[in-house]
Amino acid sequence: MNLQSNTVLITGASRGLGANFSKVLAADGFKILGVGRNKENLKSVISSLPNQNLKHEFLEIDITNEKEVQQKLSSLNIYGLVNNAGIANTKLLHEETNNSLNNIFNTNLLGSLNVSNAIIPNMIKNRSGKIINIASTLGYRPLSYVGAYAATKAALIQVTKSQSIELARHNICVNSLAPGYILTDINKDQLEGDAGILLKKKIPLKRFATAEELDVIISMLLNRKNTYMTGAVIAVDGGLSAGL
Repeated sequence: MNLQSNTVLITGASRGLGANFSKVLAADGFKILGVGRNKENLKSVISSLPNQNLKHEFLEIDITNEKEVQQKLSSLNIYGLVNNAGIANTKLLHEETNNSLNNIFNTNLLGSLNVSNAIIPNMIKNRSGKIINIASTLGYRPLSYVGAYAATKAALIQVTKSQSIELARHNICVNSLAPGYILTDINKDQLEGDAGILLKKKIPLKRFATAEELDVIISMLLNRKNTYMTGAVIAVDGGLSAGL
């Protein structure tokens, strides 16, 4: 094993926060392994990253397929993992079907566990590593129409705490980043509509965040000098979770 592995694996790296995390951590000097299901988007993101001399790579994987994840990731030597991949829908919980619930839970929760479980054994051998689970403010303060998504993020917060306890003796730190509402190209129309205007009023800072406002947090969490933080859930939500 290469004890000085410099690779950070990021799931859901083909767009949104995953693409932005890839850019930030590549600028920090990490080699990026971008994982996702859209090969063309992954290729575009990876080819645009800074520090191309680090030979960033991408890997097309369905993280909900435990066997595929094990086959493609279990032999890799990874310094850091960012479990970012996730999906959501807008339905009331009593209107959800088993199919839609399985899709959300398999991606957001089981998918993250599949990837973590594949890379943790080598982290244990190296006695080092960092895992960052991307949760959400909705994980502890849900809203209507996103109950299934909120439930997966609440579960991921508990997974973070359990992993931090279980892996501490192996010198592996596990933390969670819980963003609030982030304005991206994907949700711009929704958040700038009537529903977004009402939602913005509930945020103490009275605005949505940009993806770049998470840069300093993800950099800090993966920083090699950050050696005593584990089991933490960091909310970046404009004060939304602080109020009632």
